Amino acid sequence: MADSDNSTTLPCVTHGQGQRQRAHAEDRFDDSDPALALLQGWLRAQHVSQVLCRLQQRLERRVLDATASDAMDRMVSYSIACQAEVEATTAALKLQDKLPHTQAQSLLGVVAKLEIIAGADRDIDDPTEFPWPHIASVLDDLKKIAGSLPLERTERSVVQADCRRYQAMAADLVGLNLDLGREPLRGINSA
Repeated sequence: MADSDNSTTLPCVTHGQGQRQRAHAEDRFDDSDPALALLQGWLRAQHVSQVLCRLQQRLERRVLDATASDAMDRMVSYSIACQAEVEATTAALKLQDKLPHTQAQSLLGVVAKLEIIAGADRDIDDPTEFPWPHIASVLDDLKKIAGSLPLERTERSVVQADCRRYQAMAADLVGLNLDLGREPLRGINSA
């Protein structure tokens, strides 16, 4: 009786317990978790920023290839595209800034916060250096325990509307008054 090893209560272990936990993760998902909403908004802003970046790159190529008389019109479009990308990136950064003030309500919320942290730095630092492989490992472990994030891909029409909104903001900053709401965006439809 003095042997503490014999009195230790062990947790119940059954085969497939992790699979059941993952299967029920979506049942436990509380869509009011502010961390999940933050991740969804951040992913949307990141995607729009990438779409606008590709548009800006295409327009940059056209400016470089343009003749002298055609270059001015193309330069205005390019300037608007550059500023629109800045606006979208700023929106994503503002959402990142909310992360420390957003409390997760579930394990999936914690996963969402880590997704933003890891995703925000993927393009900046070397993902093979400390602490990124370690954070990725923790994130993978949490996903195995909590399940996958219930995220949906943003509809193309929503991405296009966001692009138009950022282009309109950019046009205002550049000093132009464009009616982007009535014309389809060239180059954005493939987003």
